[in-house]
Amino acid sequence: MNNLITIPLPLNISSDEFNLYSHYRAYRFPVQKIKTFKNVFITFTGFCVNEKGLIKECHHDYAVQYDDYLCNASHYYHYSIIKPENLITLNNKTIYLAIHHIWFNYYHWICESIFRLWMVRKKLNNLTLILPEFYKDANFITASIEPFNIKNIYFIPNGKSLLVKNLCLPQLKPICDSYNVLHLKQVRKFYWDYIAKRKKNVGDKIENLYISRKKASRRKVVNEDEILRIFYKYDFTIFYPEEHDFLEQVAIFSKIKYLVGEHGSGLTNILFMNKGTSVLELHKNQTNELTHPSFLFWYMAGALGINYYHQSCKTYGKEDYFEGDYIVDPKLLEHNLVMMLSVDYV
Repeated sequence: MNNLITIPLPLNISSDEFNLYSHYRAYRFPVQKIKTFKNVFITFTGFCVNEKGLIKECHHDYAVQYDDYLCNASHYYHYSIIKPENLITLNNKTIYLAIHHIWFNYYHWICESIFRLWMVRKKLNNLTLILPEFYKDANFITASIEPFNIKNIYFIPNGKSLLVKNLCLPQLKPICDSYNVLHLKQVRKFYWDYIAKRKKNVGDKIENLYISRKKASRRKVVNEDEILRIFYKYDFTIFYPEEHDFLEQVAIFSKIKYLVGEHGSGLTNILFMNKGTSVLELHKNQTNELTHPSFLFWYMAGALGINYYHQSCKTYGKEDYFEGDYIVDPKLLEHNLVMMLSVDYV
């Protein structure tokens, strides 16, 4: 069964951009399943294999990437054969839970792995979560699972693989830029309630915020000094995600009214904004095989009732949609800011 989800067009869409969005206003989101399996080989990167092969619930449904999934799983399987010490057998009555996958970053953890955890939240006392050992060093991992009060976690030693007798596997959503709308709203409230209970103090309330990627390794704005003057003019706070832990970010974004940011992990925090707030996403002109902008944050904003604006930017340096830097047109930016700020938060 698939649920049809319809998303409003960007509020500042122009006639020459209409076709980039109009054909993609609706999508179907399949009901994700929770499955249990016996005798499963689990790679350090989260791929799950049984006697029938690679289990589809552990990976995305992108045909062009499937061979890469197989190659990664085969790599770990091969090295567990030639070096048996690389394989850890957990052959007991414990039911293990797998939610991680090969794409390790803020977006994929918060908007995919956490939602797999949400699917089994009522069963956690009977499950042992398995995570790669290095996840212990990432605040956005440890802090985001803190509210779930997970009693049992097994950390996979670096580079090792597991063979488990009993596995619980909540399905990874097949397509990245798609969402279970009900779960989005439930998870948002779950974290809101937790930070309220914790009385997380984040200092002064911020209403207008620009997320800078100045400290990121890629997708920077090369003329950021120029556009910062515009943000200061309209009383925007400049925000560097790297300087704040996960729960601080939840608290900050729960109070934001107007948000601007480049396509990237920082915009994942749209998840924690209120209905009726506004976001302006800076994305890039097509520079590779994509025929349209990424819809990750347009779809998320629409599902949560957040006003969505966009601005297409030129690519500088590396000619790649996901890697190249940005050049932001300052006049167009100011025009879009004025338009967005003219809409009252309700």
